[in-house]
Amino acid sequence: MKLSTFNLLNRTLSEQQLSLITRFLLGTSLILIIALSYSYNEINQELINYSEKVNQTQRVISSLNEVSSALYESTYHANTYLFLKDTAYINKTLAAAKTIPALTQKIDSLVIGNESQQKRLEALKVHVGEFSTYTEHLAKSVTLVNPAIVYALYKKKNLEVDSITKLISEMSNVEGQLMQMRMRSRDNYKLQVFRYNWIIMLVAIVFLSSAFVLLDRELKRNKFYRVDLENKIENLNRSNSELEQFAYVASHDLQEPLRKIRSFSDRLISRYQEEVSGEIFQILGKIDGSAQRMQLLINDLLSFSRIVKTGSEARLINLNASLADAKSNLSEMIIENKAVIHCESLPSVEGYGSQMVQLFQNLLSNSIKYHKKDQRPVIRITHRLVNGEIIPGVKPSHQDIQFHQIRISDNGIGFKKEFSEKIFIIFKRLHGRNEFAGTGIGLAICKRVVSNHNGYIFAESTEGEGANFYIYLPSESLLS
Repeated sequence: MKLSTFNLLNRTLSEQQLSLITRFLLGTSLILIIALSYSYNEINQELINYSEKVNQTQRVISSLNEVSSALYESTYHANTYLFLKDTAYINKTLAAAKTIPALTQKIDSLVIGNESQQKRLEALKVHVGEFSTYTEHLAKSVTLVNPAIVYALYKKKNLEVDSITKLISEMSNVEGQLMQMRMRSRDNYKLQVFRYNWIIMLVAIVFLSSAFVLLDRELKRNKFYRVDLENKIENLNRSNSELEQFAYVASHDLQEPLRKIRSFSDRLISRYQEEVSGEIFQILGKIDGSAQRMQLLINDLLSFSRIVKTGSEARLINLNASLADAKSNLSEMIIENKAVIHCESLPSVEGYGSQMVQLFQNLLSNSIKYHKKDQRPVIRITHRLVNGEIIPGVKPSHQDIQFHQIRISDNGIGFKKEFSEKIFIIFKRLHGRNEFAGTGIGLAICKRVVSNHNGYIFAESTEGEGANFYIYLPSESLLS
């Protein structure tokens, strides 16, 4: 179980890569399905077209067979008359002959677009007309009882029958070839339609399966993330509980001995000041100073630990008001150092009012404290909206969010570039205690406050040229 959890939590692809792959699969599947559906439609149209052409060819062949049958019937009755001399067959010959032009005319609309067949059809119409004429003349000449005329007309009629039969045979052969070609094309398109049905189905199955696998894997991973997050929350709650206990100890049990040390050292100094040597007096002074520094460190550490728990719900905070409170708290320091603070209008954000005051107060006091001796401190505070993606080391979930960038710049002594990250470490000092007062916890508190608001803080400077602090606070509420 632990191994599988480890494997799932240590994904080989980042969240951004997984999102790109998912979008790629979706886009590719849509393009393929659309392209295949378009091709399928084109092939289906061709299939319908060739099916219609096959039906058309079948109608042409059927019409040619009808013409051939009518011609055969007319010729048969004419031959029967010559053999039996029965005029009733002449009437049957005329009746059969009269149907041939109409049948020929029906073929006309079926061979449109085929020039060779149209030429044959025109020739066929001419011969059918001649055949009809000779047949009528033959019927009229029967009453004359003139064998020479009858046989002459009969011979001419037979010549037309041969021409008509030849043309019908040629047209039938051409239509037969067209029929075979069109049936092959139709069958080929039928096969392609069948294949495309399978291809579209397989593409859909492949991409749906891929999406299912990715979704199933993500759901499992999210389940393990939830379990891991619950464990971390439990550990965090335990750590916070221990930190609260430490805060209690720091505020009561640890400070009590320090107060006694300072009290006893003060008594010794006041009572035996004239009796003890200068060296002992100096040692007692160092004991008192060390106890005082220790007490200050404990108080600052206690302040830092209290920032873990806000003690109130987030609300809309006007940063201009927070800055004004911070300036009011530092009024004596500002007046003493003749500090000048220029500030643009600041936005309102979701947050914790007391922490925002602490943030501005620590940053302003830091800029005033580290000013150049020969210059009065000048602090400028500016604001602008930026996209989350420009923030160094921003979380992936924050890249699409807009942030308020609040820049605090001063004309102080600055610091070396390599200390840009280290200055936010608790108790980290860049100068000796004799140069500047403090414990080095102020900027660590600033970082904790900004982190509590799901924001970011950075510092940049060049030694001797002042410092710039960049605070990024989300423009939309991310606090729960």
